Formats: sequence, structure tokens, C-alpha cells
Amino acid sequence: MIFLKGYLIGLGSIVFIGPVVFTLLQATLKKGIGAGISTAVGIIVSDIVAVAICALGAIPFFEDVNNQFWLAVLGSILLCLMGVKYIFDPNIETSVGGTSSINKSDYSKFFAKGFLINFFNPSVFVYWIGFIAYAQIEYKDSVTVWLFITAILAGIFSIDIAKTLLAGKLKPFIQPTILKRIYQTIGIALLFFAAAMIYFTI
Repeated sequence: MIFLKGYLIGLGSIVFIGPVVFTLLQATLKKGIGAGISTAVGIIVSDIVAVAICALGAIPFFEDVNNQFWLAVLGSILLCLMGVKYIFDPNIETSVGGTSSINKSDYSKFFAKGFLINFFNPSVFVYWIGFIAYAQIEYKDSVTVWLFITAILAGIFSIDIAKTLLAGKLKPFIQPTILKRIYQTIGIALLFFAAAMIYFTI
């Protein structure tokens, strides 16, 4: 029951619309399901790193408003760079019904993109600080606490893979001109999240 509870909480992350969602969508539409899965793996690895950092006693660091501000600055710069590129240089490589080629360097690039976008978002650390604190209060022994946290991670990863598969199924039916507009919309959304990240951290 504890694992199921955590897993359902992880699945509940589908209601959160953040920059990682648009990054995941763009990767899948640009290079296919493999790129989307690489991005999803990058996202979940950054979550695991965030959990590990918080668990190792770094919670006071991320609760510090000044530190949150500089994390937000780094994250917003990254989002702005990506957003501007998607708006002015969407780099459409797909044809109708076709599949873009992807090589090993692309996989590492999309992994890094997913990792960085998620890791430099201060809300990610706030999110995990909250769940770790809740688990430690609710469950007294460490094994149960980590079972609960692992279940949340598993739920989040499942949802990200589901989003990737859904976007991949839709890709062959999207015209290049529509794909260009989607990329530009994603770029605008990323600029919005960059501004919001700074605004809510100040």
C-alpha cells in the first residue's frame, strides 16, 4: 500500500505543466520516441540527484532564499536560450510521415537537456524537500521512507514515458508547418516559465 500511495502521487505529477513537459514534447517531435525517452531519463536522473542532495543534509541550502534566487537565474537563462532558439530557429527536420535520424550524441544531448532543465528549477527541490519531510513524519523507519520516495519517482517516470509515447504516436500526422508553429509555441512557453521562475523566486 505504501508503494502504491507513492506511485499514485507520482502519477499525479501529470497535472503540473512546467518547462520539462515542453522540453519532453519538443524532443519527441523533433527526433522521435528515442529522444523523448532520453529526455525523460535525464529528468528522472536529475530528480534522483535532487532527492539525494536533500537527503544528505543539503535541505537548509535549498531553503535559503538567496540560493533559490541564483538557481532560478541559472535555470531561467537556460530556458531563455532554448526558448529563443525554438522561436527563431525551430530547425524542422521532419517530413510528413517521416522519422528524423538520431545518433548516439543526440541521445546524450537530450539526456543533458532534460537533466539541466529539471535540476535548475528551484521548485523541484522545494517539491522533494516537502515529500521527504512528509515521509519522515508519516513513516518512522528509513526503509519505508525510501520505499515511498522511490514509488513517487517511479510514478513520475511512468507519466513522462507515457507523454513521450503519446507525442511519438501523433508525430507522423503533424505537417511540417504545424510542427514549426508547435516549436515556436513551446519557445514562447519556455520564455514564460523563465520569467515566472525569476518572479516567484524574488
